[in-house]
Amino acid sequence: MEETANNKKKNSRIVAHVLVPYIRPTETFIYDRIVHMNSFVPAVLSDEPVRNLDMFPFKPIHTLATRPPLVRKSHHMLKRVLDYLPFFHEMVTRLKPGIIHAHYGPVGAALIGLRRKTGVPLITSFYGIDASALLRQEYYQKLYQRLWDEGDMISVLSYQMKDALVAAGCPSEKIRIHRLAVNTVDMEPRPDPGTKYPAHVVCAGRLVEKKGHDILLHAVAQARQHADIQCDLAGDGPLESELKGLAVKLGIHNAVRFHGRVSRTRVLELMRQSHIFALLSRTAADGDMEGTPTALIEAGAAGMPAVSTTHAGIPEIIKQGVTGLLVPENDASAAGAALFRLACDPDLRAKMGAAARTRIEQNFSIQNVIRTIEADYETLIG
Repeated sequence: MEETANNKKKNSRIVAHVLVPYIRPTETFIYDRIVHMNSFVPAVLSDEPVRNLDMFPFKPIHTLATRPPLVRKSHHMLKRVLDYLPFFHEMVTRLKPGIIHAHYGPVGAALIGLRRKTGVPLITSFYGIDASALLRQEYYQKLYQRLWDEGDMISVLSYQMKDALVAAGCPSEKIRIHRLAVNTVDMEPRPDPGTKYPAHVVCAGRLVEKKGHDILLHAVAQARQHADIQCDLAGDGPLESELKGLAVKLGIHNAVRFHGRVSRTRVLELMRQSHIFALLSRTAADGDMEGTPTALIEAGAAGMPAVSTTHAGIPEIIKQGVTGLLVPENDASAAGAALFRLACDPDLRAKMGAAARTRIEQNFSIQNVIRTIEADYETLIG
């Protein structure tokens, strides 16, 4: 009897992280949350094939993809027709976790039936598109209502995201703010690149509309009329060809390097070689918005001043005039002026970079954020 009770207590420390799939190349923020857990034990569940295990090594991962074709087919059919998830139900029954942690709103909503059948508390993390563009669609509005009614806890990245979900009907008392974060212990501030020219600007992010790369290219072209500036773009995406054409049209193609998809290590190397980080995020035509971009947090941890926008949760990362310069969305003129100001003032860059490092250490370190998340896990298991 005592051994059974001890096993139950031990199992209650297991968190079943549900990812569909495990894991996209840009989802370093989810990986960091999983591997830095302290007082709980993570396990990953997915009903899709595992991806990018070389980039994100982790065990254990329990995936439906290893099962025979007929089993996989029946799972997806029952999921679609009866709102029943036999693979996840089997794994939760076997692992007996204390918490189910769904990553992204639609995943959490799909697990409500599992929550009913197993009684295991469900926390769902929202990250960006699921708290912006999807909220415009009637299908997701109805789907999320199940989550608002029966989900135990909703995790968001910022006060701005909290307000968006409350406006969509989520009870405020269910929402917790869990910042995206980086490991500031392992990520030391970069050496001061000094006053040498050209001034290097780096931007890391998928080449998609909401990242505002076209606005950045216009801003670089404007700033280069008055200062020697070069720009590195790390990331790939559907707009790559269009953006390369724009660089040629603006006459800055010799000053802009497109690196394509690169590793996280390479992004950090580019940051260490650069003077300014820039990310001119905006709301896309379909309503897609940022959460709190990981690259901005990494840049701050590296001691870099940033030029960014008053978009989504970004003003909760960058303190205007202290750790960087914020400009309105889609304002290439204001962004160009901000780049020029930082390019010409090494003392200001150094001051802002030091302030950025301190701000990230205090508010966005993975150690502090994990403590907050695990404290909320404790409330769920009672």
